[in-house]
Amino acid sequence: MMTQSAITEQPNLKSPISNLQYPQGTMSPISNLQSLNFVHVPAGPFVYGPEVTYERLEQAPPPRPRQVMELAEFWIGRYPVTYAEWKRFLDATGFRWPGQWYAIRAGWPGWLRRFAIVPDYPAEMANYPIVAVSHTDALAYCAWLSEQLQVNCTLPTEFQWEKAARGTAGRTYPWGEALPRPELAHLRATHTLGWDYYLHNLLVRPKQELARSGWYWRCGTPLPVGSIPQNVSLYGCYDLAGNIWEWTTSLYNENLPGFHVVKGGSWGYSPQHTACNCRSACSVTTPSADYRAQGTGFRVIIANG
Repeated sequence: MMTQSAITEQPNLKSPISNLQYPQGTMSPISNLQSLNFVHVPAGPFVYGPEVTYERLEQAPPPRPRQVMELAEFWIGRYPVTYAEWKRFLDATGFRWPGQWYAIRAGWPGWLRRFAIVPDYPAEMANYPIVAVSHTDALAYCAWLSEQLQVNCTLPTEFQWEKAARGTAGRTYPWGEALPRPELAHLRATHTLGWDYYLHNLLVRPKQELARSGWYWRCGTPLPVGSIPQNVSLYGCYDLAGNIWEWTTSLYNENLPGFHVVKGGSWGYSPQHTACNCRSACSVTTPSADYRAQGTGFRVIIANG
C-alpha cells in the first residue's frame, strides 16, 4: 500500500494534455479550459482525512481516518461561480431561481446587517461568489454549462474537492499549515457565531486573514473571488478555504438521502471550518434541493462520464 511518505507534491504549472474526451472542432483541452478558468487535477493518489466534523454530530457517520485515495483526473473551476456568471445563466435560460440577491450595504443600514437581501441584481457584486443557491440550482447551472462547452460539467465529490484543495500530501489548508485567523484560534469551533466573535470583529484587527472566515453575520461579508492571493491550492484553485461553503455531490450520511456535504467553511463560520478535512452539511432538516443561504455557493468540475 502506498504511504503518505510516498507522495510528493508537484505544482500544476504546466498541465499535461488531459485524457478527458472533448468534441471534435474545439480547442485543445489546455487552451480551452484554462482560458475558461478551469485548472487540471491529475489522476493519482492523495492523502484524504482524517474527517473532522463540528456540527450535526448526531446525523454524522463515523469519521473516515487519514488514508491514501486514488482518483481519476478532472478539471475544476479556478474560482467559485460568481454573480456575473450566475446572472448570465439566468438570462440565457430563464431559469426560475427561488433564491434572492445579496449585496453589501454601506452607511447606517450596514450597521444592522452589512450583507443583506436586495430586490435586484447588484452589478457591483459581479465578481463575488454567488450565494443563496440550492444544490438543485447548482446542478441546473452545471447542466447548462455542459451544453455550452459540450463536456460533462457537474459538482465535485467531497473527495475531488479535497484533493483540489489539499494537493497530494494532505495539507490542512490550501496554502499549508498557517492558521487562517490566529487571533480567533482560542474561540469555539462553532457554526453559530456569538457575541465573542462579534466583539472580536469590532475590536480586534485581524493579524492576518488567509481565509475569509470568523465574521459575525451582522458585520461580515464575503470577498470578491481571488481576493486573498495566499488562499490558493497546489493546482491553482482560489478560495477553497473560507468565503463560501461549496456544494458537493456526496451525501452527508448514506442513510439520509437528500442532504449533501459542503466543504470549505464560509465568511460567517468559525475559522476551524476552513480546514480542508472539515466535513459539514448545511442542514439535516431542509433538503439540499431547497436549502439556500447567504454563505453557500458552488464551483464546477469537468470529468469523464
